[in-house]
Amino acid sequence: MQQNERFPRRLAAIPGQQSLLERYSELPDLTRLGLIGDAVDKALKEIQAPHPLTLLACLIAASTATQSLYDVERPAGGRTSLSLYGLLIADSGERKSSLINYFFKPIREAEIAAEKKHQEQLLQWLRDIQIWEIHRKELQKKLSKAIEYDIALAMKEDDSDDEPKD
Repeated sequence: MQQNERFPRRLAAIPGQQSLLERYSELPDLTRLGLIGDAVDKALKEIQAPHPLTLLACLIAASTATQSLYDVERPAGGRTSLSLYGLLIADSGERKSSLINYFFKPIREAEIAAEKKHQEQLLQWLRDIQIWEIHRKELQKKLSKAIEYDIALAMKEDDSDDEPKD
């Protein structure tokens, strides 16, 4: 893990103030966070990334997964989806990519499955449209023949009406 030379981790921005990692060394008890706590705890054990990064990555993934469930009213008017934006900033080697891959893997898998299902449904719809087009053309032919027959019959009746009777 590299140290940022301009802002060493051990130094606080204000002399005498704790650094960010020192301030958050005693984060909340994960057992009280339910499913999110279990996911963070498991990721901490498997990935061994810093706790704040792990918690943020989990919250971002949870927000992504549930974003379509709720809408919120904006203060200026209008509705929008409920969103959480997060920014993971860490030195190289602090497991950012591992965290993102860990928490977003199920989301990506669900997206791939949904896309596959959509493509299958699209192909079925295209087949159904082709079948419908064949039926429509057959019905149009039958209708055209019926109309021609009716016109010919009507013309024949008109011709027979015009002929003098004995």
